[in-house]
This record gives sequence, C-alpha cells and structure tokens, in this order.
Amino acid sequence: MRIKLTRLGTWAALFLALPSTRTATAQADTTLTARMDAVLAEHFTADAPGGVVLVAQGDRILYERALGMADVAANKPLTTASQFRIGSITKQFTAVAILQLADQGKLKLTDEIQRYVDFPKKEHPITIEHLLTHTSGIPNFTDLPAYNPEAFAATVSLEAEIKMFKDLPLEFKPGTKWNYSNSGYILLTAIIEKVSGRSWSDHVAEHLLRPAGMASSSAALDDTYLPHEPGLGYQPEGENWVPALPVSLTWPRGAGSIRSTVEDLWKWNTAVQKGNMMPVQFRERAFTSFVLANDTACGYGYGWMFQNVQGSPTREHSGGINGATSNMVYLPNEDLFVVVLVNRESDDAHGLAPELAAIVLGKPYGGPEVPLTPEQALAYAGVYRSEQGVTRYVTSDDDGLHAQREGGKRFRLQYLGNDRFRYVGDVINISFRRSDGKVTGALLQTRQGDDPMTLTNEPLPARTAIALHNAELLPYVGEYELAPGFTLTFRAEGDRFFLRPTGQQELEVFGSAPNEFFLTVVDATITFHPDAQGVVDRLTFRQGKEMEGKRVK
Repeated sequence: MRIKLTRLGTWAALFLALPSTRTATAQADTTLTARMDAVLAEHFTADAPGGVVLVAQGDRILYERALGMADVAANKPLTTASQFRIGSITKQFTAVAILQLADQGKLKLTDEIQRYVDFPKKEHPITIEHLLTHTSGIPNFTDLPAYNPEAFAATVSLEAEIKMFKDLPLEFKPGTKWNYSNSGYILLTAIIEKVSGRSWSDHVAEHLLRPAGMASSSAALDDTYLPHEPGLGYQPEGENWVPALPVSLTWPRGAGSIRSTVEDLWKWNTAVQKGNMMPVQFRERAFTSFVLANDTACGYGYGWMFQNVQGSPTREHSGGINGATSNMVYLPNEDLFVVVLVNRESDDAHGLAPELAAIVLGKPYGGPEVPLTPEQALAYAGVYRSEQGVTRYVTSDDDGLHAQREGGKRFRLQYLGNDRFRYVGDVINISFRRSDGKVTGALLQTRQGDDPMTLTNEPLPARTAIALHNAELLPYVGEYELAPGFTLTFRAEGDRFFLRPTGQQELEVFGSAPNEFFLTVVDATITFHPDAQGVVDRLTFRQGKEMEGKRVK
C-alpha cells in the first residue's frame, strides 16, 4: 500500500525515523563486530603469535583489531599500529612502479627485458609484461636448492641474486603458461633501478609510499627493525611457536620486502583503486586477468590476483615470508577492503580475509555443524576426479569425514546438511550430487570458481597403520638430504616416529609395512632402503613425484 503524505508530513516522518535508524545502525555494527570477533578468535589467541586485521567499506573502517603477541617471551602484545613484513603484497608496488615508468614513456611493456638488465637471450623473447604476469617461464629462484636457510640468512647483491637463475632454461615458452615466479619480480626490481637511476627502495619510497601517505611503511632492505615491528616472527614447531629462521630483506626486494601496517595498506589500496596512483592507461589491463596464448585467462594481472568471495569478484594478493603471512582483498563492486597481517607462518591470513569479507556481504562461509552418523559419512567416501584430471580422496574414519587432494593436505569436512560440507580451516565448500539416491559426484566450490568432480570406481589407497616398537624405528632415525640444503630429519620418541623437513614443523609418520611409512596430514609416503646388513642409508619420498634421499647424519 502506498501512503501519500504532505510535504510537512514527509519531513516529520523522516525526522522521527532518524533516531531508530541510528539505533538500527548501531545494532548492526555491534552484531558485525561480534561476528568478526568470533571468527578472529577461531584463528588467534591472546597468548601466542597472532595478527592484525582491518575491514573498511568506502571511507569508513568497519572493524580493526589486533589479537596475539608481538613478542611471546617479553609478553608484548600486537597492536593495530604493528608493522609487518607483507611479503608478496610488495609485488603490487613493484608493478605500479613499472606502470608509472611506462606511462612516462621511459619503457614499454612489450620491451624485451635484455634492453634493461643483463640477462642472456633465451630461445623465445621475454618481455616486461611476461615478468609482471608470471608468464615468463623463468624458474622461481625460491624453489631452487641453493635458496636454503644458510643462504637466505645472509645479504645478497641484486647481481648475485639474478645470477642464481639467469642461465637456467625456461620452463615453458613465455606467454603460454602461468607459473608464479619471484624471479620475475627480482628482474623488475633491476629494471626499475636501471630506468630510474635510483635504488628500488628509494624509488618506491618517493613515488609510491610518500604520495599514498604511508608514513608507517618502509621499502628499506636493511634488517633494522622498525619502531613497531614485532621482531622476526614465528614458525611452528610441533604444538609450539618458535622464532622463525632469519631472512635478509636483500633477497625478496621488489618481490616481497616492504613492511607496513593495516591502515597504511588501506591507504595504498585507496590510492591505487580510487586515486591517481595507477596510470589511467593501464588501469583496465592491470585489473584484468592476462590471457595466455591458448586464450585462457591465467587469473593474474599486473600485480593483482582475481578470485571471488561468495560470488563477488576480488582484486587481491597474499604474501608469505619467514615469520609472517599476509592477505589483502578488495571487492570493487562493494568497495570493500580487508587486510590481514600475521606474525607467524600459518594459513590464517589466507582464510581469514575472505571470511571477514563474507560476513560484511551477509553471506558468511559455513554455518552450524549438523550431526553426521558413520553410516551417512561412508556414503560419500571414494575417489573423485575433476574434468582437469585432479584426483581427490574422501575418506571416512573414527575422526569423521576428510577430503584430500592427491599429494596435498588432509582437511576435515564439516557437515552443513543436505549433502553440503565445508573444509574446516579453509573457505572451500563441497556439495555432493546424487542419482537415484546414490552419491555420483561432487561440486568443489573454491574462491577460484566451481570444479565439478565425478565419483570413480577406483578403490581408496589402503593405508593402515601398524604398531612398531622403538627398536624397530631406530634404524631409520637420522637426516636424509633430498636436495642441497633441504633434508628430512627423523626421530623416534618411544614407539612413535616423527619427521621434520628443513624449516618446517614436525609431523608424525606411521608405518604401513616393513620399511614403508606414510603421513596423514599430507598425501605422502616414504620407503627406506636397508642394505644387506640392514643399514639404512637412503630413502624414497613420494608426494606427487618421487625424490631420492641419502643419509647425511
């Protein structure tokens, strides 16, 4: 029904409605804060390393909070002013610096990189655009055996860093595939220095940080801590957090060395997305997925990744560096910005940023858990395969239902009812499909999109743990080198067996047969090879591919 009001009546109605509108807004804000507090508490506690988050929409901060310790030993908490290493979010800054130089006519994105940097010609041309979009085919130097804890703790020159990978063959013809490569952004660092005549740090400070008003941020490569920087950060060790392995900022440079705060990164996002930081002529291309030679979009532009939060498109980037992880997500249609900075090596930032954004959208991930009987769970178990040939295992045991990509991490599935589940600890949903009452497939819903899967007739890999005694485990105890600088260290504690990869947390290993072991948190197996005298000096490690390891201790 439509009510006709006089002009006076209309103004009176609006005037009288104002107090209740304010009350409703306050109640909405309180509810929003409570929901975000609850999600934050699922990730961090006050007595351990944690994180700082900021959620803003338009020109208004909806939520900002720090939870956790900056320094556990000193009992010093994080604050919203804490300064973090932001890792690969730095790539946005390097990309914009390149685009600004191109806008000034000092370079072209189609230029071959050898015009600006000492890099040998390959069998195919490599352009600046290939570096920006991770489509150059140049191997990622942080995946090389030479990039190990002993090396990355020391300072390195830009020339020496490029020398690590400059003579390696390309992994593919530039522009035909996408493969994330820090090496490309190290080369972009060198190009910026060549073209500008200044160090990358000075150029970024003058042309990006200061114009954006980022007074609490730094692009300096020295390892002196900033006033509110929470030290080196932490890495997991069993159930505890220990100081992370040191890494010199001379290694990541334009690929990951900036330090910043949540509020400064909000200023950066505003300057780029709504200000004049991003050159107009490159705005659309920077925020559009690069198209490969086969006409498929790679999901990455010029320093930005493109995914979605509950169907809403995003422009984003995450970061990870020793002792810190980060994630920054912007939803342009809703003008919604979320940033999460964490001072420990974990997956928290990865899932927390989209979780918070989804709450603001009114479309939170997951929901109340619905009881699931063992008989119900068993109906979903099996080997599933996607149209792209990706295999996933869904298993049912005493701990509930779990999903695991072949060679990947194992996730518990939380039942939401009506054949719908959520990956616990992630923002992935899986909905199973039935035909005539029987499960025949599933739809995996990730932030990249939907991935249909078919239930195959293949049996699940049979891995049943057998009881082993300490004396049976002792021959395997030791350190085995899979690659220079990367080892697997095994130890026995009573009748339990543990594995620690270099720089990673310790994992329990289970025996399945004589000399055969497996892990449960990831899809991996190990075979030890004793000689005729029973001495074990080598092993085979399988996680997607096989790797041979020789005993070094």
